[in-house]
Amino acid sequence: MNPIEGLKGYVREIRELEAAAALAHWDQRTYMPPRGLEARAQVVGRLKRLAFERLVSPKLDQLLKEAEAGLDAGSELDRALVRHWRREHDRKRAIPPDLYQKFVETCSRAEAVWEQAKAKSDFAMFAPHLGEVVELVRKLAELLGYEEHPYDALLEEYEPGMRASRLKEVIEPLRAELVPLVQRLEEGSPPPARPAGPFPVPAQRALARKALELIGYDFSAGRLDDSVHPFTVGLGPGDVRVTNRYSEDDPFPGLFAALHEGGHALYDQGVPRELAWTGLDSGASFGVHESQSRLWENQIGRSLPFWQFFHHCLVEHLPAFRGTGPEEVWRMVCEVRPSPVRVEADEVTYNLHIALRFELELALIEGRLSVERLPERWNQAMESYLGIIPPDDARGVLQDVHWSGGMFGYFPSYMLGNLYAAQLMAAAEHAIPDLWDKVASGDMRPLLAWLREEVHAHGRIYPPEELMKRATGEGLTPRPFLDYLKRKYDWLFR
Repeated sequence: MNPIEGLKGYVREIRELEAAAALAHWDQRTYMPPRGLEARAQVVGRLKRLAFERLVSPKLDQLLKEAEAGLDAGSELDRALVRHWRREHDRKRAIPPDLYQKFVETCSRAEAVWEQAKAKSDFAMFAPHLGEVVELVRKLAELLGYEEHPYDALLEEYEPGMRASRLKEVIEPLRAELVPLVQRLEEGSPPPARPAGPFPVPAQRALARKALELIGYDFSAGRLDDSVHPFTVGLGPGDVRVTNRYSEDDPFPGLFAALHEGGHALYDQGVPRELAWTGLDSGASFGVHESQSRLWENQIGRSLPFWQFFHHCLVEHLPAFRGTGPEEVWRMVCEVRPSPVRVEADEVTYNLHIALRFELELALIEGRLSVERLPERWNQAMESYLGIIPPDDARGVLQDVHWSGGMFGYFPSYMLGNLYAAQLMAAAEHAIPDLWDKVASGDMRPLLAWLREEVHAHGRIYPPEELMKRATGEGLTPRPFLDYLKRKYDWLFR
């Protein structure tokens, strides 16, 4: 058998096991009865262990060596395939399978307890489980290895090539410009008052579905379900699922979460079939994946042209908005007001939420911060970055699911996604001269087609920095994002 074909057949088994584990996890976060937790944790742990054992096995090493021997005559896709799995194999084989299974099962239990603790706003209930997760994450970082900082080993999982030192170089100038910008905008004219609720959840769910259809999400290859925390999961070709949550007091968080998750789903639905089950059928990185969600949520969803079209959909599903106009609603959704909750943050303050999480994650991994003191430090950081203190744990340290799942190093992806999204949107505006006229008419196809060609079609073939250079002409830079914010909000508050 051709060495590349042999490698593809082997890694397909890994990807199929991962898909089965993801399906079980999706069910856990949507429809599973509470008493199923312990059995589900064991099942997910077993499935992920089976995939992990194949990933670190000598057989994969041998298949990679055979494929590497003939790479000079291989295609670009072949080289990317071998590069990806060599990196994954070499990094992960330092981790004992027993430890990996323990980590997965611990996180599965921790996530279920997190849901209960968040509902009760009781961090003490969750703290012992988070302590176990943090201890295991530290062990994994040491086993994975790093040159500068243990956090780099965790970042590598989500943003290949990124380092904590590089993030600091990006965050510091962002914070220096964003904090005074927030203060200036808070002093400006307040946005129009929003209509009073309640806003029925079934109507919001229908509105979210309409928004997903508008941007191009294929419901014949996906679903929209409810969950405690919105997420998207790709289970294989033709199956990319979206979940969402809603508040009867405010319809906009649910709408923008739908656009956000829809952006993730469009990326997965746009990857070519030839990459299916190869490991190259996902985003170039989590940061690039987040660029797609943030682009549709903010660059499009919080634009005036979007509301010039979508306003009638809002009124149709939520009649309380009948007395408003498109520009009025646009000003509502562009309000800059520090919020304790990240997923409800405006696009100006959002990166400050990420900066404080990055700061706390570093302290936890370094051992400078204990889990028990986390709520106190969280509130101190919120006051420092955003000038507010959360009213309770649910809207403070317990608001995000990520730490319960052991996803340390993930949060910076959101910030990188914001920066990448601004770069991509600037390039798209240049490539599609009538882009905003199309958006105002409800035609998102030109933008989606451009993203398909420049981003989605490449899957994970190129590293994130190279992909961005190909699509936009330059690597990571915060300047387009800052220019976008200043241009937009100078106009809004002119």
